[in-house]
Amino acid sequence: MGLFKRKEEWDRTFRLRSQQSTGRGLLACLFWLWGVFGLLFNAGTLFGLTGSIGVGTSALLAASALIWIGGMVLFGIGALLAHTDFDGERPNKEDYGDVRVTR
Repeated sequence: MGLFKRKEEWDRTFRLRSQQSTGRGLLACLFWLWGVFGLLFNAGTLFGLTGSIGVGTSALLAASALIWIGGMVLFGIGALLAHTDFDGERPNKEDYGDVRVTR
């Protein structure tokens, strides 16, 4: 089971470095702006109502909330699916030819 074995040491031979595109940052920024301003707009519209609320007002509130939620989903999924490029790189080591030197 390996409870009393010595911990294995691994040599780092390959490293992944991720490079994010500018589209991901832009979509994440739009996600937060759309979310904050849309929430403030919807809350202001809802709390600004006085008197009786008719069918037209409730339809307007539902439509604006639906557009806000749709934008949140669009920008959020877009930011998650934006292209992330992974580059693999190996650290430079001394060249020993065909012989592998271990400890």
